[in-house]
Amino acid sequence: MYKKRLIVISGLLFMLLFSVGLAQSKVGFVNSQEILAGTAEGKARLGELDEFWTGKQKNFDTRNQEINTLQQNIMAQQRTLDADSLAKMQRDLEQKQTELRRFQEDSRAEGNEKQNAILQSISQKVQVIIEEYARNNAFAVIFVIDQSQAYVSPKLDVTAEIIKLYDERYPLGS
Repeated sequence: MYKKRLIVISGLLFMLLFSVGLAQSKVGFVNSQEILAGTAEGKARLGELDEFWTGKQKNFDTRNQEINTLQQNIMAQQRTLDADSLAKMQRDLEQKQTELRRFQEDSRAEGNEKQNAILQSISQKVQVIIEEYARNNAFAVIFVIDQSQAYVSPKLDVTAEIIKLYDERYPLGS
């Protein structure tokens, strides 16, 4: 449904461009994912995000292994332990499982927050560059490529130019 609306809106926009005499103007497209992954800052920030997730995964694996070990101990000792000791081990297991679920939820929320901050920071800078690029190169409109376009001519793709301008304006380490 969303894709159909986007296609209809895109079609109407093209019709509007032609009807107001902008048919002679240039139209361009950028791939936001390529910009994020292609700029030096984007690569560095995505690397930081990968390190974050790697650390969280290691922590998760350690906690999960502790739970597995505790479960195995309970299974192996359940017939030889007294009721109080067994109940304590089961409470410990439940507590560790709860802590693991909370850890997962907190990690997911923190990771999403970090990812959104990266996207917001870079997209704000990219928007300014795209607007300047469009004005300086007589583009009537520059669209973001997504799944709704059946085909976009590579001649209309200005992603590489935007990446180059971004890296010139926002070099790493500055």
